[in-house]
Amino acid sequence: MSHPWQFYAKVSGACLLLGAGMEGFMIKTGFYNKVTEIEAERLDETREDREAFQKMLRAEIERQARVKHIAIKLPEDRT
Repeated sequence: MSHPWQFYAKVSGACLLLGAGMEGFMIKTGFYNKVTEIEAERLDETREDREAFQKMLRAEIERQARVKHIAIKLPEDRT
């Protein structure tokens, strides 16, 4: 069963309008501002864990390099 191109144009247009309406609603209600705020809080809460993991990973990489007698140059710590 073949649909004419007009059918696909109407469906595409309807989807475009629906998507634009949803985006407009989310912007108007401050949805994106709230999501950004929540994400910033989550990153602050996990900062210590991430820094500890990075230190542990760096130490393990350096240990493995010493065991294998490989000279490596890791980037400087940004903390």
